[in-house]
Amino acid sequence: MPIKIGLALSGGGARGLAHIGVLKVLEETQVPVHMLAGTSMGGIIASAYAAGRTAADLDDLANSIRLLDIAQRDRSGMGLLGQGKIVKRLEEVLGGDLTFDQLNLPLALVAVDLGTGEEVILREGSVIEAVLATTAVPIVFPPVTWEGRVLADGGLLNPVPFDVVRHMGADRVVAVHTMHDLGGSPGVPGPTSGSGIEAVLRTLMYRTPWAPVMDVAERSQAIMSRQLVEHRLEQDPPDVMIRVPLKGVGLLDLDQVNRCIQAGEDAARRFVPEFTRLYEASQPNLLARWWRSLVDRGQRPPEGEAEESDV
Repeated sequence: MPIKIGLALSGGGARGLAHIGVLKVLEETQVPVHMLAGTSMGGIIASAYAAGRTAADLDDLANSIRLLDIAQRDRSGMGLLGQGKIVKRLEEVLGGDLTFDQLNLPLALVAVDLGTGEEVILREGSVIEAVLATTAVPIVFPPVTWEGRVLADGGLLNPVPFDVVRHMGADRVVAVHTMHDLGGSPGVPGPTSGSGIEAVLRTLMYRTPWAPVMDVAERSQAIMSRQLVEHRLEQDPPDVMIRVPLKGVGLLDLDQVNRCIQAGEDAARRFVPEFTRLYEASQPNLLARWWRSLVDRGQRPPEGEAEESDV
């Protein structure tokens, strides 16, 4: 019986497009992905892949999207940008308003309940609604109401949900963390390299009164994310952790698509031997699975039995 490999993808806005490069390498090395969990932009990529899109499809889609395709004013007063245009793009990417049980692969998206502070794992209902919830970055996009709960970006609590994909039943977990570069002066954003209308739009955005606020907010979340990830790594680390540092790429820098994808591809290629070993490794035995299930539920196995399990 082949082992099940799970993939956990972080957020990061445009930086999250690096996940496409990682998927390219996994496909090239013929390492299958059996289930996915994602947060924010990682949730979008994970959803599209679970719906049957290939890495090449995602590359083409990413290169076809422009800031004007998704940017519109939010009229709720709870965010800078609305999500109406994003819904239309998601329908194109997913092939319709799919439900989770219509996907080709098991998927979990992570959000946070702003009313209780609890982590919410979305695995039922409309995939698009779940994507809107996991991508509801505070300040940028408004929170989403889902079954009476007000949800926002899952990265607030779980930036790289490798524990979630493990609990879904993955025997081996590959996690990808796209990391925000903290160089430069806080509150003083500056245009990155780029060309065309996207670069012009970003230059104009950097001159608006709320640009410093956005920069400080993004930096703050990046610092918090790193600490949260390190804490979770101590508790339940993935089998492979790929870190993709991206300097000078902001949340909405969609003209940096190819650079982000290439960065993900370069980072993943360094782990090709690990990918191969993961897939070729033997399936955990039944006793090990039983012991792990007890640990996941916060129980302890009877005296002496943990030492006998092959974990």
